[in-house]
Amino acid sequence: MQERDLTLAQQGDPAAFERLVTPYLKGLFAFIRRRAGNEGEDVYQETLLAAWRAIPGFSASSSLKTWLYAIAGYKCADALRRKARSPLTQEADETLGDGGFEEGSLEKIDLNTALKRLDSEDQALLQLVYQEGFTLRESASVLGIPEGTVKSRLYTLRKTLKDQLGR
Repeated sequence: MQERDLTLAQQGDPAAFERLVTPYLKGLFAFIRRRAGNEGEDVYQETLLAAWRAIPGFSASSSLKTWLYAIAGYKCADALRRKARSPLTQEADETLGDGGFEEGSLEKIDLNTALKRLDSEDQALLQLVYQEGFTLRESASVLGIPEGTVKSRLYTLRKTLKDQLGR
């Protein structure tokens, strides 16, 4: 992260803010989409707006990536609470319509099915560690749980997935 862009963003320069967050946007959207589902686009916008409003108070004591994902985690939790309070309305899940019967596709479907059986917090943890490359400490910070909890949950999740996949 460039210190100059951080200073400019903290002074209200939207172009500098965009330069700071652009490297993380694709992974951030995937993280939000996995946790918030169909509301992912709205939560993504809320996250970026909250980050823009909070950037003046950002201190470089943590990484910008961890800070963004923590904001996203809070916004996802808010969206899930709102969804729990609203009447049930379900839209068709169109996420399974990708890919054909190429080699290994059945294993991919099995893994996707196993992952979808996990709750959103567990899915988020796996995504942070294995897709986004967060350390255990960073993942704990994003999810707002102790690092030891992250370690034990990962151990349990790996065992659960192995059992479900029969490997």
